[in-house]
Amino acid sequence: MKTYYVRLSSLLLCLIAGAASPARAASATPTGTIDPVSGYLTTSATIKHSYTKIGKLYVQTAAGQTAYSANITVNGVSRRYVVLRPNPAPASAPMLLLLHPNSTAPENMANLTQVADYALTQGFWAVMPAAINGVWQDDPGTSNSDDVTFISSLIDTLSTQGVDATRVYAAGYSNGGFMSERLACELSTKIAAFGIDAATLHGTQASACASPSILRSKVYFLGTADNVVPYAGISTGTPNGLWSATDTMNFWVNQQKCGGVLSTPVPDIANDGTTVQQTQYTGCSAGTALQLYTIYNGGHAWPGGTTSSVGTTTQDIKATGLVWRFVSTYRR
Repeated sequence: MKTYYVRLSSLLLCLIAGAASPARAASATPTGTIDPVSGYLTTSATIKHSYTKIGKLYVQTAAGQTAYSANITVNGVSRRYVVLRPNPAPASAPMLLLLHPNSTAPENMANLTQVADYALTQGFWAVMPAAINGVWQDDPGTSNSDDVTFISSLIDTLSTQGVDATRVYAAGYSNGGFMSERLACELSTKIAAFGIDAATLHGTQASACASPSILRSKVYFLGTADNVVPYAGISTGTPNGLWSATDTMNFWVNQQKCGGVLSTPVPDIANDGTTVQQTQYTGCSAGTALQLYTIYNGGHAWPGGTTSSVGTTTQDIKATGLVWRFVSTYRR
């Protein structure tokens, strides 16, 4: 099958130049408010940052946070993941799984999404799993289910360590976004809501998504100038073609039995050549929500992130904040 995402390791910014001096522990954990329109975070106090070295890479952390790498064995294979969470760990905390792009690492995903401050102030575990050789097996039509089993086992493992199993969410970027879609079809019994960035449906993936166990809420972020995952799709009429944004949303509208559309422009707060429109698909009788953020002139990027992507990364919105506001209202 044709690969529609690219290797992004050469496209990411050099996020970290070196280790910073450890920050002193804050006297009190800052609180934060996420703007419902832009996803930007406003905190009650200045957050001090440092960098935690995990293997050969560094992860930005906020004072009052801990970051570490761990492994679990799935089907005889050791699988790695990175955790970024408040310290001490809050009891029965929600968890956001963040799935990295092709040929990158969990540490890159933590840094480019700038998730540290959100996890600290909102009290959730940010967990970044690692794909084998950096590539997620996102298409059920052409690949096995080992990655689905890995995520399922990871949820079970962390649920024994303080994570609330009813408040587990997944979001991904590019290859990770396609994997998040696959989880929405095959692991909806364990994940309460999904965020999908720079990824639409594959034809074979859509076939496998025809009857998920439970329909869950989803929010998409798609750029009109994305030439890796084109907004208009690639060979949309073929079994393993890449669907357009319109066809992808229509698929879920039909699945979730949504009856209306409400489109709202997002304030253009950044002079970066992009604009954003939020589309809400309303009246979904399956009890699930469906949203799309269209980034006009936006490239293959995580909105508001530190990606040096193919095209422009909009700074009008912060996908991390918008994903968290969206998914965190749901329980399974």
